[in-house]
Amino acid sequence: MLRKTGTKLAIVFLTLTFIFWLTSMVTPGWFVLFYKDHVVQTKISIFYITVCINDTCDSHNYRDISGVAGLPLHVPQQVMSLLALVLCAISGILVIIPINRTATKFLTVVIIIPVAAIFQSVLILLFAVANAMFTSRTTDTYAVLFPYSILLSGLGTLLSIVAWVICVVVYNNERKRESENQRHSMEHTEPLPVAEMPF
Repeated sequence: MLRKTGTKLAIVFLTLTFIFWLTSMVTPGWFVLFYKDHVVQTKISIFYITVCINDTCDSHNYRDISGVAGLPLHVPQQVMSLLALVLCAISGILVIIPINRTATKFLTVVIIIPVAAIFQSVLILLFAVANAMFTSRTTDTYAVLFPYSILLSGLGTLLSIVAWVICVVVYNNERKRESENQRHSMEHTEPLPVAEMPF
């Protein structure tokens, strides 16, 4: 009963984690800078930068831009974001696939989820520091707006922690159940008669 309920809950939370992380990855809300004089917004995503002048927006790849001062390098961001997403997807697939050794399956997931969460946490930390740096220097010329992609990523990370806790509970339960079944089968194995024992 606990295994079925735990599996369903883990799938739900891992799916939500995947959705939040994917949304944060594709939205340009990791860093939003608003230039007041020229009504210009610069929005930073993991894979692109969007520049809006009045109501007209243009998106540019990182390779088209020489660099943005104060922001972390884009390649490590992209690698960490993609790895976290892939590891989350692998965890979800492992939970869904029926395997005889349930404890082993959940142990693998228990190891994978924290790695994915660490990647996302590093991303959050990098961009939070960048936002804090620019916020502390906010002037009448520009202002830093709310970084909503960091919030989405943070919510996904919290959901991944809940999924991890569920998987730990299911793993411990399955490990106990499998060890009890082994002990039970050993206790009920009938010994061979003396005449049939090999010498």
